[in-house]
Amino acid sequence: MSVDAAFRGGGCARPRAQRGSLLLELMVVAVLSLVLAIWASQEWAQRTRALQARSLAAWMGIARDAAEAFLARHAAELSGAGAADALADRGYADWTAPRWDELRSAGLLGAGWQTTGPLHRTLGLRVVRDGECPGASCRVWALLHARPALRTPAGGVDEGLVAEWLQAAEGRGLVVWPRQPGFLGGAGLRVPVPEPGTADWAPGVVALAARTAPVHGSEAGAGGGDDYLRVRDARDPDFQGDATVQGQVSSGSYLVARNGLYLEQGWGVGGMCAPEGVLGRARDGVGMMVCRQGIWALLVRPPGGGYMLNSRRGCFNATGGSSANPVTGACSCPPGYAMVQVAETGSLVAPEGWTVGYLCVARQ
Repeated sequence: MSVDAAFRGGGCARPRAQRGSLLLELMVVAVLSLVLAIWASQEWAQRTRALQARSLAAWMGIARDAAEAFLARHAAELSGAGAADALADRGYADWTAPRWDELRSAGLLGAGWQTTGPLHRTLGLRVVRDGECPGASCRVWALLHARPALRTPAGGVDEGLVAEWLQAAEGRGLVVWPRQPGFLGGAGLRVPVPEPGTADWAPGVVALAARTAPVHGSEAGAGGGDDYLRVRDARDPDFQGDATVQGQVSSGSYLVARNGLYLEQGWGVGGMCAPEGVLGRARDGVGMMVCRQGIWALLVRPPGGGYMLNSRRGCFNATGGSSANPVTGACSCPPGYAMVQVAETGSLVAPEGWTVGYLCVARQ
């Protein structure tokens, strides 16, 4: 083969190699684009489900407010209601399961609220009574639950969707879990389902509890209808007993005590402390300490008093009256104070003796 032919052959081979390399690069770009598209679609689907769960919780929250208004308005009647139609004259065919259109007609539910909500769910409402009704222990509350249950296409509980709903419910949510199908469980609350074994209370059902104040007067301190406090709860728990807190107690405005503030542990002057500005009690006696630049410093102490001591009469004056320190009741200083001589009169050999006056000064 001639040199020209070889050169021409080599020149033809190079473009074919370049075309193959370009095709491989295009395939890599296409695969990466497909992966990114799949990831983006999954991320979008997950965000959509989260928004749907939050919308469902908000929609159920409006219905919960209406149910609580119903309980508050008819609390006394519900405590003594017998037959299901006991409140028929009030517009409720069955007081154990009021309908949403009945609550809307009573002005307890807004006209714009739709009976079919996000995720194509509807709501059921069940009124439940606990204790002896009517009576001092009677409590009337309600459960509103979404139908059908939150389940996957395969038939299991959609735990991801339930988790999003629980987060949006802000601690109020109740769920029927597969491991305990006869109960609704939530944060600090576990109640049996009203109708075990029915589709309305299958695993994956989410619900909210509606509560109101006790029907009859109960013991002091029995506060609002919901026994469980929640994050950012605006109600006053009105505890009637002692409360022990292991960690720090914070207040947004003032710390108010009716009788007094007791500082149990005492500190020594010069000891290490934190944080800056914290107050404490002096260990070696009465007095307030303050943390300054990481060191306990004496802030204030009450007067330590003073006394006069005579070499012949002791802790008495010439007329027989006491010259003791009124703070201690003796010729001494209280703990944490040092005696400082401030006066002297007489003589050790004189008939009246030698009298020395002392003032008690706080130790720094």
